[in-house]
Amino acid sequence: MATIKDVAKKAGVTIGTVSRVLNNKRWVSEECRKKVQVAIKDLHYKPQAHARRLRQKHSQICGVIAPHHTSVFHSPFFTEIMEGLEKVAAEKHYRLLLHPLTETARTQVSYRALLGDGSVDGMFVLNAWSTDVSVRELAEANVPFVLINGKITGHEDLPYVGFDNRGGVKIAIDHLVKLGHERIGIINGRMTTTNALERFQAFQENLSEHRLEFEKEWVADGDFEEEGGYQAALTILKAIRKPTAILCASDLMAMGAIRALKENNISVPDQMSVVGFDNMEEAAYHEPALTTVAFSAFDMGKLAAQKMFQIIAEEDMGARATVLQAKLMERESTAKAR
Repeated sequence: MATIKDVAKKAGVTIGTVSRVLNNKRWVSEECRKKVQVAIKDLHYKPQAHARRLRQKHSQICGVIAPHHTSVFHSPFFTEIMEGLEKVAAEKHYRLLLHPLTETARTQVSYRALLGDGSVDGMFVLNAWSTDVSVRELAEANVPFVLINGKITGHEDLPYVGFDNRGGVKIAIDHLVKLGHERIGIINGRMTTTNALERFQAFQENLSEHRLEFEKEWVADGDFEEEGGYQAALTILKAIRKPTAILCASDLMAMGAIRALKENNISVPDQMSVVGFDNMEEAAYHEPALTTVAFSAFDMGKLAAQKMFQIIAEEDMGARATVLQAKLMERESTAKAR
C-alpha cells in the first residue's frame, strides 16, 4: 500500500506539499497540485483519516532565515525586526526558530532542507539577495513565507515587507541640496541586495533631477558594515576633488565614515556632511548626532508576522508587498555647504 512518502517522492515534492493538496490548502501552486494528483492516481494512494487529522495540526513554529555576520547580529536594526516578529508570534502562541546562514552556506544549503517535514508552519527570509533562486524552493515546497527587507528580482509578486528605498534617498538628497551641497558622494551596501540596488539607482536619478554631477570617484561599497563604511570613506578621500557630503546606505557605514573623516582631520559637519540610513538608536547619541533616513524596523517585523499569519489562516492579506515610508531625522552631522 502506497504511503504519503511514496506520493511525495513520485511527485518530486515534500510531504508537506502532499498534505496541503490532500487538505485542499490554497498555498499550493497549480503545477505542484497537478503533480501530486497524478502521483496519487498512479499509486492508488488512499490517505488514512487519522493521519490526515494529524497533518492538519500546526507545529506552532515559524523559521527565520537570516544572514550570519557581525553587522547583522550586533545590529539594533536586526534586533528590532526580531522584536516585531516575536511580539506578533507570541500573541498567536507561536515560537520562532532562527536559522543563521553564513554567506557560503546560503549559496550551498537548500532552504527545503531547513524546513523538515512539517517542522515549521512558515518561514521568514531576512535580507534575501536580489538573485536568490533558493527562495523558489520555498514556493515549490508550498510553505508560507514572507521576505523581509529584501526582494527577489523578477519575483515582485512574492509576499514582502520592506522600505521605500527610493523615497528615502530622495528626502536625503533634497535635504543636502537645500543645504547647498552640489558635490555628493555615496557609500552603498552590497549590490547583491535590492536595497542597495534601489538606493544607488535613486541616488543617480535624484542627482540628475537636481542637475548635479555623478562622479565615480565619490562612490564606494561599504558592505553595510561599520568597518566597510570606514574603508569606503578612505577610498572616497583619495579623490583629487572631494565631495562636500556623503550619503551612506546604513547608519553603521555612516559611523564608520565619520571615524575615517575625523582621523583625516576632516570636521563633520563643518567640512563634510554625512547622512545615514535606518535611524538606529545609537544614531541620536553618536558624535556628532547622525542625520539619518528613518524607518521602523520594529513595525516591519510586526507587519511581516501579521502577513504570515494571514497566509497560514488562509485569510486575505491584501497587497502582497507592504512598503514602509521614510522620514528624515535631521541632527548634527549635516550643515550648510562651505
